[in-house]
Amino acid sequence: MQRLILEVADQASRLAIYDFESQELLAEVEGASWHRMFEELRIGNGPPKHPCCARHSEGPTDENIQQARRAQSKIAQALFPETDGLASPPIARSRSLRPLISATASAATVTVQPDPASRLPTLKSTGRRKLWDVPHKYHCPIIGTCLTVDELRRIADRTAQRPDTPLSEFDIHVSFVAAAAEKNPLSLATHKTLEKKFTPSVRRYAKARDADALLTLWRESLDTGEVPGGLWALMTHPRADIRVMTRAYEEIHMLSHQIGAGQRADLKRLTETRTQLEQLQRDFDRLYTRTRQQADLREARIRALETALASRESDYAESRAQEQALREELDLLTGPRLKDRLKALADRVANLDAERKRIREENKSLRHAGTIARQEADAAECARSAAEAQCRATERLLEHLLSDRCDGCTSEACVRPKDLAGRLVLFVGGRKQLVEQYRAMVAGCNGRFDHHDGGMEDSQHRLEAMLASADIVVCATDYVSHGAYYRTKRFCKRTEKPHALLGNSGLSSFALAIENFAA
Repeated sequence: MQRLILEVADQASRLAIYDFESQELLAEVEGASWHRMFEELRIGNGPPKHPCCARHSEGPTDENIQQARRAQSKIAQALFPETDGLASPPIARSRSLRPLISATASAATVTVQPDPASRLPTLKSTGRRKLWDVPHKYHCPIIGTCLTVDELRRIADRTAQRPDTPLSEFDIHVSFVAAAAEKNPLSLATHKTLEKKFTPSVRRYAKARDADALLTLWRESLDTGEVPGGLWALMTHPRADIRVMTRAYEEIHMLSHQIGAGQRADLKRLTETRTQLEQLQRDFDRLYTRTRQQADLREARIRALETALASRESDYAESRAQEQALREELDLLTGPRLKDRLKALADRVANLDAERKRIREENKSLRHAGTIARQEADAAECARSAAEAQCRATERLLEHLLSDRCDGCTSEACVRPKDLAGRLVLFVGGRKQLVEQYRAMVAGCNGRFDHHDGGMEDSQHRLEAMLASADIVVCATDYVSHGAYYRTKRFCKRTEKPHALLGNSGLSSFALAIENFAA
């Protein structure tokens, strides 16, 4: 069974029949013939006979005829409203047309056996084609690839009738593809927008004089990522024949599959990275809590020792006061017992002096221990701050790499990382299995990436040449040979080349270094 698409022109003056799969034009029926055919199929032949009851075998009644005519009028008005000249086609919901198409299909069975030669569309070979001159089969990839949904909505707001209910992105796409089949205000506005948007690509493709030259330019567009502009310029070029257009159509179709697969892989890597980041955050929180508790215990011990020292010093001051009082009493008293008493007091003073010195030494040692504890706490805080900065830098780069927002997006939520301005980043050392992640981070900041494994496998003789050609040098000290490390360090200091020496080769450390170098 062959599935067909029935297309009715303005005011139902023409019926076009397309193949559902290839969307090629099979036959055309003029307005009067179309009306007669519809009347005969729906009304003249009567309803289908059913063996279940006598009611189904009755002929058409006046009520049946009136209902059929009202249905025909509704179909024509729903597909295209009756207006003069180039009327603005309505932006219609695709699902709202399905009942009407189903009703038409159930009312008539069309069997067409066209001449095989008529299945090939006639292409305009002089002058650039308009959007409606391009075969209808290619309107779907042109609209979907060359224009965003926001651009389609802006065009529809300026030219088309506003629907009563909001339209989905699919409904907008289907409406524009349907309108592109013929010349009307919506297709005219769409054509002008595409011409203005892809003027450089159109000028570049205009130099092509045959189909082979067009295919060469098309391959260059695929390699450089200028697919939307190249597709529009190729489809509207007068030298683009069916072979060229079919080749571009097939490659666009496969490219959409590849993009979908790449997005799924990126999403998987993002999920794994987030899991690793959460584990690192938990480990850091435990380490920070343990360090903070140890620092609090040392602070409490220091305060207790300082209190004890203050008490000892108070006792010492009291002893000195007693000594002074006794010396004064000594001047007043004489006798052998006084000498013994003085000797005992002198011994006591000596003991108190020794105790005081011991307490001072102990206090000095405790103060030194407190200073070391504070330094360790400060070092832990600095490590925590550095880890947070590395995590934030990694998150920003990952969000940018997996974001599907356009470069021209004006949303404040759009991820915009810093720009390396195309500079070449050389990474010396590091883990080999992370090289592709390093490369993706640099590419996400608009930079170029090169790698030397630090003398593990690559020759160190190449290192000097690679250092000279690089704009920025990053060296990881945990996965690099001593010779490569000192050679890199001396070269960068001698030439005053921007460089960073990382304590480890993790993605977070590398991401923070790249962000610091980016403009």
